[in-house]
Amino acid sequence: MEPSATPPPLWRRLWIAAPVAVVLFVVGVLIDMLGIINVPGLAVLPETSEGSATVTRLGVGVVLLLVAAWTSVFWRERHPIVVLIAGAVLAAIGVSYLLLLVGAVAYASRRPRPWAVSGAVAAAVLLFAVREATTSWGAALPWLLAREVGTPREPAWIVASFVCAVASMAIAAGVVFGARARHRARLSDVRAEQEHRRVDELTEQMVRQAERERIARDMHDALAHRLSVVSLHAGALEAAAASSGADAGEIARTVREQTHAALQDMRGLIGDLRSGPADASPPTIRGVRTLLAGLRTGGTPITSYVMLEAPERASTQLDSAVHRIVQEALTNAIKHAPRAPIDVHVEVDPRSGARIRVVNPLLPDASPAVPGGGHGTLGIRERAAALDGTAWIGVHDGTFIVDVTLPWQEREQGVDMLGA
Repeated sequence: MEPSATPPPLWRRLWIAAPVAVVLFVVGVLIDMLGIINVPGLAVLPETSEGSATVTRLGVGVVLLLVAAWTSVFWRERHPIVVLIAGAVLAAIGVSYLLLLVGAVAYASRRPRPWAVSGAVAAAVLLFAVREATTSWGAALPWLLAREVGTPREPAWIVASFVCAVASMAIAAGVVFGARARHRARLSDVRAEQEHRRVDELTEQMVRQAERERIARDMHDALAHRLSVVSLHAGALEAAAASSGADAGEIARTVREQTHAALQDMRGLIGDLRSGPADASPPTIRGVRTLLAGLRTGGTPITSYVMLEAPERASTQLDSAVHRIVQEALTNAIKHAPRAPIDVHVEVDPRSGARIRVVNPLLPDASPAVPGGGHGTLGIRERAAALDGTAWIGVHDGTFIVDVTLPWQEREQGVDMLGA
């Protein structure tokens, strides 16, 4: 759809248009009052240059008519056809074609294809000049400039009539092209403003969508891990309650700790939603050891190798991503292979980046402790892709492997080093 320029306020339009209309009216009436000399019978010209022209009674009526016709310039913007008709009447009488050109300019400046009207006006102006050149009409120009009477058809005045006609049409065309150029410039500005607004809206939507996806990943990674551990140990507690020899107290303590941790994660994510990510405390690489220790305490058999070199130098994104990927990989292992041994390898080095490898055996007869939605491994891939890393997730030789490599990202200078 073609954008439309917003019209300026009414007071501004009146402030600009009213003085212009008054000037056009006064100048046009004065010129056309002199132009009645063109029409035979409207004025009596003296034989000598010392005399003055007198207006006949018919001429007085034409003067009143031209004054009434020129009042149409006050409506030229809203009703240019009225100005065209009034100008055509004055041109037909033979007074002048000035008002006709004013109406043509007003009409052509606001119409997309004014060629028919413009052509008709140009033809009328040329016919006016031809009439001055071939008839007794057109005495105004020689009388006003040379005080000559009865010589309008001399070659000099014929040429002058056509020069005036062509020059007048050229000036009118220039005004029209200038007005149309300004109108196109306003439309271009409006279109550019609309495009900028649309780009800003799309950018804002993308930022919001990215933030929602980040929060969704964090909620999934944090809460799914905690609740998976809770579910696993709740099942063990149920079994221990039926067996007098099992250590139900230790399992119950693990359930309580994991439930408390899940609540803390939930509070942190809710605070993230309320205050923004800058106010939240993201998980860190150093939290991986605590994560593994919590699972060991709950009875999950884990073999781990964790080597962290200069973790305080890692960027916030890398710091959080390593923790969340390890967390989600462990959650996936606990879901699909409960009580099976898990092998964890985490190595973070500024020279080689971060390498995360979590391996658990496949248990064909085991059912997941917690129903999975399939979003965990997808979240791992998304986090790796966001940091230009790689993620290989799949089955190999009877084991399920999560293998992620992330390039090193240095923490920006001046940013607080979490966990340092």
